[in-house]
Order: sequence, then structure tokens, then C-alpha cells
Amino acid sequence: MFIGFTRAMFPTPRFPLAAAVLLVACAATTAPLRGHLLQDHDAAGRLLAGYDAQIGPPRLLAATPRPAASAAEPTTHTPPQARAFAPFAPKVATRWDERFFYVESDGLPDHRLMVGITAWQQQVPLPQAYTGENAWRFPLTPKPAVLPLSAKSHFFRGAIAIAANGVPIFNPIKNDGRTDTFLAGELDEFGGHAGRADDYHYHIAPLHLQEQVGAGRPVAYALDGYPIFGLAEPDGKPPTDLDSFNGHATAALGYHYHASRTYPYLNGGFHGEVTEREGQVDPQPRAKSVRPAQKPLRGATITDFTRPAPERFELTYRVDGDTRVLRYASKPDGSAVFDSETRSTAAHPPVSDPTPPREPPPANPPAHARQPWLKVHAREMDANGDGTLTGEELADETKKVFAGYDQDGDNRLTAAEYAGSGPGVRSAMGGFLRQHAKEIDADDDDVILPAELEATAEKMFTKTDADHVGRLAPDELTLPPGYQATPPNPESKNRPPRP
Repeated sequence: MFIGFTRAMFPTPRFPLAAAVLLVACAATTAPLRGHLLQDHDAAGRLLAGYDAQIGPPRLLAATPRPAASAAEPTTHTPPQARAFAPFAPKVATRWDERFFYVESDGLPDHRLMVGITAWQQQVPLPQAYTGENAWRFPLTPKPAVLPLSAKSHFFRGAIAIAANGVPIFNPIKNDGRTDTFLAGELDEFGGHAGRADDYHYHIAPLHLQEQVGAGRPVAYALDGYPIFGLAEPDGKPPTDLDSFNGHATAALGYHYHASRTYPYLNGGFHGEVTEREGQVDPQPRAKSVRPAQKPLRGATITDFTRPAPERFELTYRVDGDTRVLRYASKPDGSAVFDSETRSTAAHPPVSDPTPPREPPPANPPAHARQPWLKVHAREMDANGDGTLTGEELADETKKVFAGYDQDGDNRLTAAEYAGSGPGVRSAMGGFLRQHAKEIDADDDDVILPAELEATAEKMFTKTDADHVGRLAPDELTLPPGYQATPPNPESKNRPPRP
């Protein structure tokens, strides 16, 4: 519940002098293992199919220097997670401590990039410094979450998994919360593309890595620490009884996720504990942007991508019947240089987006511009009428609303209870629950639990509580002059008031 929101020494052995025994203590240290870890492919295992039977194993491009290693001390044994990443050493480096497993890379895989994209944002792949404190990490011992979160309604920003080749994997649904990137043509033949920071990442499970990691081994790890296997179990049989997150538990492996050829493609959420902050798993590495985000280039199709040298790249695409090449290079300081675009046969000026620019937003929003729900309705939940909404008051209102809808008293709300024809709950929070049930239902199981409603209310409260003191003062609840909850509607003035 979110009420309040203010949340050896060892004895020295003594030996008889007559024994005259001299004991010599020897200590040995081992250097951190960083990559060459049990490169044991299972030659007898069956190779699982990739995205397309026509796609062969990734062809290697020019090698990229190994990223700098961090000085964190590993534990004395090699964790099983290391086996999945070992085939990609030394380009991908791993380390671990008592709690976490870390993955370091430059984010660029050794296969052809960007080819096949038909909805291009004019972003290109550049090396990223996912090293040291900016490395990827996940727990060595994952723990089931009390409130599992679905990727259908959460985590539209940042990565949700890390592939065995050190490439991050983002939610298949892009940050607009509705577009399936695979179906929209935004991904290349290996399921990836370059993001707004020119950072390459996948959006679907990297099934093409199965041959390199070995049959029956994970192709990725979700950021909650659970492994993501391919289309089959290690014994070659298809998985059964998968939950809504594409996961299940077996006696041999415990809980784990599986890839699929249709949505959700990989882990459809998090069975394990993660922290969500600002729409993404936190913490996670930051990609370095070297230029402003680009605009979509309508009608462009990327047809080739080469790497003439470790630091130089060439992306070929077709648009308006022309073949054009974009050449660019990364520099040691992390910046990049972009050459002018050219035709395959003659100089050609850069293509501009024919879409007219949007009108800039007005400097002062109109009085009926949308305001945070909690600010609009705080006074209705201010139980003592002192003009301040406390965490306790909001918590009490949340309890009351849940109990009011929970007709059978089983501590869970079904759609029949909160959206049926019953009396319902006549309050602002009651209306919010009915209208936003899908967002409140964090694990998308069509049932709302008390913890889900509490978490939603806490998130709204924390966002509005600017000074983080556990109460919303009048100045934090002030609305723009003339604000109305809904824009004026001339046709509604003669309607009877709502009960």
C-alpha cells in the first residue's frame, strides 16, 4: 500500500612448541574472466529456424575493437548466463558480481544492418559505449514480481532485453504505444533498426543467433534476469502453456521466456522484478546522440549496408526510382561525420521530406487544454476540505472505490464488476477506474487487483507532488484560469445534470 507516500576475524591456532610444525598458507587470485567462456556449441543439437529460411548465418563485417572493460570484481565461479554470450567474445565482454550480470558491447552486431527497411526514419547505426558504468545489467538471481508488468501497456521506451551478441532489444511496440514495428516495415531482415540516437537495436527476438549460441541455449536475457529461449525447448519440442508474457516454468529450467514469430515475439512483459521509471526499465545504459533526430523519408527502401573499415559505413537505399548512398564515419571521440548523399552514378542533392512542417504549438495553451486528472479532481477527494490532498486521503479513496466495485468480495475486479450494469461507484476515482481499466490492469489479464489500482494512484500522486512531501498543496493543484474539465458544448447546456 502506498499510504503517505513518505516512505572475521579468525582465532590464531596454538600449537605445542614440541611439534615444530610449520604451516604455510597459500592464496591465489584469478583474473576476471571476460569473454572466452565455455565456447561449447552443441554440434548434435538441431538448429532452430531464423526469421526467414532464406537468411543464412550473419556474415561478418569489419571487426570492431573490443570495448574497454570495467574494474568490477567478479565472483569466483562462472555463472551459467555467461555461456550465451561467450560465442561473441571478445567483441562482447561480460562480468558479474554478487547480484548482477553485466554485458559490455558497442551495440553493433556482426551481420548486415538495416537492409529491408521500408519505413526509414533516416537514422543510421553508430557504435555506442555500453561499457563500465554504462553497461547492460540484469540480476543473476531473478525474483518473481508481486505485480508483473505487461509490455502492452508499459516499457515503450528503452530496452526490455539484451541479446547474446550484446545488442539491446526494445519493446516490439514503438513508443507511440500502438505500432507494431515489425508489421509496420520499420525493421531490417534481422529484426532491428537504428533509433533516434542512431543506436542499433532489435525489436523482436534474435532467432538468427541460435546457431552461434548453440541449440537449446538462450538467445537473449530479459532485463528481469530470466532467459529468452528460441522457438523450442532444449529437447527440440515446442513450448506449451505459455503465459501472456510468452513464458512458463519447467522442471529443467524453471521460469523462462520463449521467442515467437508473432506478437509478442519475445518476453511480453516482466515476470520478474524490475523498476519502471519514465516508461522504461531503470537503470539502463544511455545511448549517445551525435545529431538531432531525423524525419521519415517517405518511399525509401534500404537495399544494402556495408562497412569498408571499422569506422566507416555505407548505407544504400532507393527512393523515387534513384539509388542513393549515404556514407558516414564514427570518430574516436564518439562523434560522427556524414558525407553528402550521392546517386550510384552521379552527384545527387539530399532528399527533403515532402511532408509540410507542422504548425508550432501556441505559446499559451487554451484554457481548456488538458490537465492532469489528479489536479482536476483532487478537491473531490480532499476528505477534510482543507484544500490539500494527502497520500492518506487518496489511499482511502482508492480503497473505498475498490471495495465498492468488488461485489463478490474476492479482492479482484472483473470487467463485469467495474463496467457492468450494476450500481457502480459514483465518484471521480470510480469513473477513472472505469475509463482507464486497461491502463490500470498492468499484467493485461483482464482482472484488476488492489495493488494495480494502488500503483496507478501512487504514480499519479508522485508525478503531481512537485516538492515530494507527501501532500498536494493548493499551489500544486491550481488550474489555468477559465479551465473546464471538458470543452464547452452548446448542445449540452439544456441536458439534465449527471446523477
